[in-house]
Amino acid sequence: MKISFKLCAVIGLSFSIVVSGCGKTESVTEGGTTAPSSATAAPAASPKSTTPVKLSVLIGGTGLSDVDKKIQAEIGKKLGVDFDFNVMQTSNNNEYANQINVRIAAGNVPDVFTVSNDQMQQFSKQGAILDLTSYMDKMPNVKKAYSAADLTKGKVDGKQMTLPKRAAVPYRTLMLRKDWLDKLNLPIPKTLDELATVIKAFHDKDPDGNGKQDTYGLTGTGLDVFAPFFGAFGASYGTASSAEGNLTVKDNKVVYSTSQPEMKQALKFINDLYNSGAIDPDILTNKGNAASTKAQKGQVGVIYSNWSDMFKDEFVKLTTDTNPNAKFITIEPPVGPGGKFNGAFDNSAADWRIALPKALEKTPEKLEKALAYLDFITGAGEGQNLVMFGFEGTHYTKEGDVIKPLPAVSELGTTFQLQLTGRDELPYLYTKFPKQKEYIDFAINLPYIKVYNNFSKIPDGLNKSDKDRFENEEIIKFIYGKRPIDQFDDFVKTLNTTYQLQKYVDEAEKAFKEKGLIK
Repeated sequence: MKISFKLCAVIGLSFSIVVSGCGKTESVTEGGTTAPSSATAAPAASPKSTTPVKLSVLIGGTGLSDVDKKIQAEIGKKLGVDFDFNVMQTSNNNEYANQINVRIAAGNVPDVFTVSNDQMQQFSKQGAILDLTSYMDKMPNVKKAYSAADLTKGKVDGKQMTLPKRAAVPYRTLMLRKDWLDKLNLPIPKTLDELATVIKAFHDKDPDGNGKQDTYGLTGTGLDVFAPFFGAFGASYGTASSAEGNLTVKDNKVVYSTSQPEMKQALKFINDLYNSGAIDPDILTNKGNAASTKAQKGQVGVIYSNWSDMFKDEFVKLTTDTNPNAKFITIEPPVGPGGKFNGAFDNSAADWRIALPKALEKTPEKLEKALAYLDFITGAGEGQNLVMFGFEGTHYTKEGDVIKPLPAVSELGTTFQLQLTGRDELPYLYTKFPKQKEYIDFAINLPYIKVYNNFSKIPDGLNKSDKDRFENEEIIKFIYGKRPIDQFDDFVKTLNTTYQLQKYVDEAEKAFKEKGLIK
């Protein structure tokens, strides 16, 4: 990445801006023009440049609305920053991670970007990202808003290498068309088999009454759609923000979820369901809000996604615009041989971690603005109100310190992507979505398998990215019938030999003992 270097000396009555090039020094005159000078010439007095500093930001997500872009532009005006803010729409987090890996390798790194836990560790070892430890005092809002537990998620060997997004709450839940259930005289499913029956019926029995077999039973984004099915066997694969096996505790030992016998049982069940033809064939390529749009348009009857994808006012309207009688409800995860779990929730995770490139130190003006930006959107005050609630007087009013949303707040469907450092989650949700409180509470109170993927370091000599890629590819093959399930034990053997899985588990065991998760 080409970066122009501008070093400003701001002490005294005058200053010069020095640029290297052609062995010449230039000074900025009072009128703003530049003139050649000798190395010993006294610099002319000049006001500091008011030209906005360019900052590039890259995150993975669903994309910004026009209103969100206006909010980001307003932040830029207040901070003197010209933002190049990009959201990479992906069907899974691996696509975004691969993009960042490529850009790090090519030296074409954004000024502010998000990384996974694994990337944080990898890039820290490579010296590719900036150690923020000595810069924390420049971000007083960050220091005040972040808990010690939050900051720990961004540390490597005691150094603050990233700012993790502050802890969120679970959003995901199973949602289905209650009017389709009623039409087909089916009860709300409670068990795994009952849910499979509903999903197949929504595909086979023309629930929309148009005389065509053009509906699917189940949709979602990526393999995450199967989280409650894995959970019904006491198994797990991935979380809301990852697609890999999970580190969890079983009988006071660390186990890796993908290698467990219950995973084999779950994959067999899911493969049978896939073979019925009732699952949206695009689950692996659905990006952004593609899955929820299909549900809203009446193309699918069951969706596993965030409650916000279906129950925000604007999405309820999209659903009823297609069919005034359409009604989605939330349901509990199904009971199976391993219990009832709404997938896995990583108690050590952050949705993302904000990193700055090490090279940003070479452009102090950019670094200063990047730190000011992160601090501005963090903690109570104007910046955080902007990214959470939009424009005062348009999207909300204030009564003392109490935020009162106005109807226009519904325009802010994707502002969570502007909240790089996170927020105080429950007060925010209850303020912004008072009518959705029942869905917020429903998702929070569902049972989850507790996993701790981010407490363990990647052992030396283990290429976790290769392991994750192999694992993900083979899990997909099992689900889609491209690899017979009776080869599952061979798959686990490869994980343990070729990809040295036991090293990963052993490293996790040390970390879990230090954290008091096992004895």
